[in-house]
This record gives sequence, structure tokens and C-alpha cells, in this order.
Amino acid sequence: MNHAISRLTPLEISVLRSIREKGQATKTVAQDLDISPQELSRLVKSLKIKGLVDVDRRGMTTSISMSRQKHASRLRRVLDEFSHMKLEGIISLASLNVLSALAAYPESSRASLMQSTGVSARTLHTTLKQLSELGVVRARTRGIYEISDRFQPIAEFVQEFDEYSNQIEAKEFCSDATVIWQRGREFIIRTKCAEESEDFRLTAFSAFEQYGVQLFVAWRYYYHPIGKWRRTIDEVLLQSMLLRPRDTRENTAILMLWLRNNLSRDFARLRRGASRYGLQDDLETIRNYFRDPDVSRPPTFPKLDELKGKLGSGVI
Repeated sequence: MNHAISRLTPLEISVLRSIREKGQATKTVAQDLDISPQELSRLVKSLKIKGLVDVDRRGMTTSISMSRQKHASRLRRVLDEFSHMKLEGIISLASLNVLSALAAYPESSRASLMQSTGVSARTLHTTLKQLSELGVVRARTRGIYEISDRFQPIAEFVQEFDEYSNQIEAKEFCSDATVIWQRGREFIIRTKCAEESEDFRLTAFSAFEQYGVQLFVAWRYYYHPIGKWRRTIDEVLLQSMLLRPRDTRENTAILMLWLRNNLSRDFARLRRGASRYGLQDDLETIRNYFRDPDVSRPPTFPKLDELKGKLGSGVI
């Protein structure tokens, strides 16, 4: 899997800065940046894969310009608006990882940023210090960080770039893959491919069988995590709830998983996990259903007697 798709290097930013106003001959760019034609060729190939540049070959001359992709347009605005800043050290490498996490999860703690970026504690500390000193990131309260209002164009670029990169990575994994949920660089896809990989792990309904409930569906669901990820019942349940819309059959499977594994006893823990995905209300709906199914049963939930009848086989 090409993890470099979602990354930018300082030298790539330098190339983009040199062509942000208009296309340039590759020979000119190489001379301006004092790099070899071979090195520039490698950089241009990388930037083209990332949807950031277009290449025009006419006779013996090759020129490059920024592409018309939405994320490239967002980046051009950043390069123009903050041209006075050393962007090579701001929107690349670990800094880009942190900005991606903050754009996806505003008001993040250091602990949540560690989870959302996969960087080490030392790297995170150094990066936050640098971005804070530059004013790009601010701490609203002790230990809670966000991208400053002045630098929202950077947040907009990062979000668009992540979405583009996610689509590319999903298609590399399987050509029929569709991204059905995403936040930052973590996302869930739906596909008919049957083999998981280190970067795409079975989740949601595709992993229910591991916990005693089997739902036969034509599609398989995979989660692309950031950093280490354990396929716990909490994650499998919560990620199934991210899939929308859900029909009665899918909701029945969720409720069977809940009942078979007695998840009511772990509600406080589940709620902590749900806060990361914004699923607190969904959890309350399930808890209220089991407390009073006659009054609190949504239209797409089965009657409790029907649910218990299906529970014996564990198959939907």
C-alpha cells in the first residue's frame, strides 16, 4: 500500500511554491531549487499521483503546473495567503499529520492526537510547540488544541487532501471500493474483495461473526486505521453504527450483537468510545429500546420478542 500518498515533504512544498502562479519548465524549476533533473522528476511523479500537479510535454520541453483538483486549489490559496511563512516546515511530514488530526477532530487533547496521528509523544510535543509558536495551532484550555481561526485555509486544504488520498488508497486496495465513512485519514470502505490486509481490516457487520452474530451481505466492510488498532467488540459495534442508512436487518444484527454480548453492562465504556465518533445519541437509542421496547422502539428496530427469537441461531 502506498502510504506516501497522504504525505508531503518539504521539497515537494518547495516545488509547489515555485509553480503556484503559473506553469514552469521543469528545467527552470530544477535550477531554481538547485536539484538535479532526476530528483525533480521523482518529485513531480509523486505530486502527480497526489493530484497536485499537471504535466505538459511539448516537443523537448516539459512543464509543470498546479492541477485543478479541489485540494490543489485549496493548497494554492494557502501558498498565496501565507507566502511569507516557511510552509515547507508547516504542511509537511509530522506537522501535516498533526494538522490532519486537528482538522478532523477539533479541540483534541494530546492523548487523542497520539491516537489520531500515530506519531511518538516526543514528535508530537515538538510539533505542537512549533505550530503553537507560529500561531498555526492554539490551546483553548490546558492541553486542548485546535487550528487557529487565521489558519483555517490550511485546515480546509488538509481535509480535501485527506479525502482525495483516502479515495486513492481505497482504489489501490480494491478497484470497486467505495469510501462510506471518513474522518481525517481513517476511513471505512465497502467492497466485494474478500481478503483483508494490514492496512484494511474487517470491521462492522463483516466482523460480527467473531462475536456470535452472522449477517449475510453481498458487501464486505474494511476499516483503514491510523496507528495501532485492535478489532475489539466496541470498535466493531461503533463502526457498524457509522454506516448509514441502515435497514431493519442491519439494526437487528446490531441489537443481537448487543444482547448476545451483554453490552449494557459496558455502557459507560462504550459511551467513551462513542464520543470519538459522535455516536452518543445512537447508543442512548439502543439503551432506551432495551429498557422500554414498547415505547422506545424506532421504526427500523424489530420487536423485542422477534429479536430474542433470532438470537438462538445467531444468523440474520
